[in-house]
Amino acid sequence: MLALICTIASWFKLRPLYAVWMTGNWLGVAGATFIESTPRYCLTMFPIFILFALLTRSRFWYGVLTNWSIFFFALFASLFARGWWAF
Repeated sequence: MLALICTIASWFKLRPLYAVWMTGNWLGVAGATFIESTPRYCLTMFPIFILFALLTRSRFWYGVLTNWSIFFFALFASLFARGWWAF
């Protein structure tokens, strides 16, 4: 869902070339039959990081994104430590 939202936002906030890149990658991810590899495929959507940088100009969204990142880092680090590292 995050990739879809960022793909739509890229058409309004970024250059058209980045939006085309995001759309093409999202269509490739959405068309994949093996859903467990989706996070790995979404990493090639580098304009997501540009959108996050634009979003963090506001102090509120900076705090939201920082806390969200710390929460998921702690979650996945604890799963890795327990031996559940592969989805």
